[in-house]
Amino acid sequence: MAKAKLLTKEEMYQENTIAVKYVKGTRDYEICGGMAGKQEYITKEIKRVQYLKICWNCGCAYESNKYNSFACNTKCRQILIYKFKRGLKPPVRMELHLKAKNIQRLKELHGYL
Repeated sequence: MAKAKLLTKEEMYQENTIAVKYVKGTRDYEICGGMAGKQEYITKEIKRVQYLKICWNCGCAYESNKYNSFACNTKCRQILIYKFKRGLKPPVRMELHLKAKNIQRLKELHGYL
């Protein structure tokens, strides 16, 4: 019986990404030298990238601002790290979750093109 190939973390980051979108946001910057204890702020617009991904542990779709995420929350992440250290495969089969009909439904649900 052939043993299945274990994925590296870099492959896990790439294989669970479904879609990418740019989001405009604002960030407040504090101005130095405010008068008499009053803080002054400048608001600037920034662009952020959001990734639509599938969790390797539970299989649910989630949005992340990080490219290198592979789990939807800390509980799933800890379970995956535990399995990764012991040489076990992640429980979700991405080839089933990444079919065209499933991806299109998830993109429409989360507002991706």
